[in-house]
Amino acid sequence: MNVIFDEFEGQVVPIRLHTWWPNDQDCFYNFNPSEIQDRLFYYDPVSPWSVPMFRWNGVFIEDSMYTTNDEWYAFVRNTIDSIADIPSPLRFANFTHTPLWDSMYVSFDLIADDSVEVAGELRLNMVVTQWKHRCSFVTGGRHHHVFRDYVYGFSGYPITMQKGDSLHFDWAYYVDEVYWDTTLVTNLYVEDYPLNGMVQAYREVVPPEYSGIDVAGDTFPVHMEPAFPNPFSASTRIAFSMRQAGNVRLSVYTPEGRLVTDILDSPMGPGRHSAVWDGHDRSGNKMGSGIYYYRLVAGEDILTGKMILLR
Repeated sequence: MNVIFDEFEGQVVPIRLHTWWPNDQDCFYNFNPSEIQDRLFYYDPVSPWSVPMFRWNGVFIEDSMYTTNDEWYAFVRNTIDSIADIPSPLRFANFTHTPLWDSMYVSFDLIADDSVEVAGELRLNMVVTQWKHRCSFVTGGRHHHVFRDYVYGFSGYPITMQKGDSLHFDWAYYVDEVYWDTTLVTNLYVEDYPLNGMVQAYREVVPPEYSGIDVAGDTFPVHMEPAFPNPFSASTRIAFSMRQAGNVRLSVYTPEGRLVTDILDSPMGPGRHSAVWDGHDRSGNKMGSGIYYYRLVAGEDILTGKMILLR
């Protein structure tokens, strides 16, 4: 599969999930076994252990169907040729990576074509993979497109789009030091949730100059991450990091500047922290759909961000 996907670079978004079979000591599987198992049961809640297996565009393909590499190549080549000219109603645009301290921040737009109807119950997924990752346990010692993390969980983030719609997302994921021994890749795909079929996919290799964590150094004594998820319907989490201890106030405001609630107002130690807003004001009333602003005050630092509540 390494050879196949290398040749079709830019045409496919491959994600390789290792399982506990045939050996639960596989280091690829043991990096994140909980989400790997969740995803396998998502595909097949009855017999998730029916591996090795392969899914193309959400469709299950058994290894026994193709006994040689030539047969695999012919299948992939014919599949790509057959769908290359079929327009998707969605496209990804304006994608950026920004590393800071121990996280990677990802900004992108999802745009619906104004001439093609968008149908189905859609889920947006962000998956972190590694390229040419070494593992001495596995034959050959190196695999491509190795799964590392589902940023919003294995079942994805629900979205609703109509013709001509555009959604903006600011997401982030934690970057462990183990990520930086190889090339990191951010993968996006929109899935028709009930049918498991892919509507659109996109992958972006993290630029090679981002070769380690703590990129920003000591430039920012306080850093606030984008609210996640954003947009959201039930709750969203706002994370921030501090170099020194101090009092922190995290508040939510309407676009008119009216205080909705204080999510947090207390002394905090150095390090990374987070707080959740559940969409209610300080009296417990449920707020309506719309744009809201969150504001973090820590010492002399004041940081703001925008989030969208969708009821």
